[in-house]
Amino acid sequence: MGHCFCHSMDHDLILTAVDELDDIFYVFTPEGDFLEWNAQLPAISGFSDDELESMAPADLFSGEDQAAIEEAIEVVIDQHTRTAVQANLETDGGVEIPYELSVAPIEQDGELTAIVGIGRDITDRRENERRLQEMASEIRDMSMPVVEIWEDVILTTVVGSLDTQKAERLTEDLLDEIVENEAAVALIDITGVAALDTATAQHLIDTINAVNLLGARVIITGISPDIAQTLVQLGVKLEDVETQSSLMDGLRTALTWQGVEFE
Repeated sequence: MGHCFCHSMDHDLILTAVDELDDIFYVFTPEGDFLEWNAQLPAISGFSDDELESMAPADLFSGEDQAAIEEAIEVVIDQHTRTAVQANLETDGGVEIPYELSVAPIEQDGELTAIVGIGRDITDRRENERRLQEMASEIRDMSMPVVEIWEDVILTTVVGSLDTQKAERLTEDLLDEIVENEAAVALIDITGVAALDTATAQHLIDTINAVNLLGARVIITGISPDIAQTLVQLGVKLEDVETQSSLMDGLRTALTWQGVEFE
């Protein structure tokens, strides 16, 4: 830990401020003077204990993000409530590391006595988000049958009408890919479907039921307001199916089910 507290503070967060934490942890006064920090802060930032003593909390972050940090601190001071912000921690060597910072008040007798900050490295989450955006962009630019886009996740896109012949081929391809890849999630994107009639809706439901029989979960993406209204008018219920308005949201949901974390 850093140097000793100037005040005696009884707070659950303080009890967790041990050097074994992977997260950075520090406490500072409402005026911006550091009181305490764990070993991770100087180890990651590269600033010594003496240097940290002379710094303000926002100084730990890149110049572009300092205003956001200061604004979050003002929220804690004015509203006595916890808030969170994402910002790049800038090390003594100029390396920027993306962090999710939570700042919360420490109160005694209803008065704000200090502020605690806990920062978590979200580099992996940012990378996953970038890969997700690239994936969605590539998918939008491609016309494809059924493909595996992630481990245990397959995707097919439906463009135009979904007649009986096309629906049967779609179902067959989906089931084959699920078996071959042991897929747990099947994404069906209907962004390219301009209109939906009773027959098309029934084909879609039959496909979903067939996928469910193999134990895979289904996500339908790209349901426009017009198609949603049509489904209601037709009395079609997509039960036990996750629906998302966009392919990006569907991808995020599918990968979250597979244990991928996003911001």
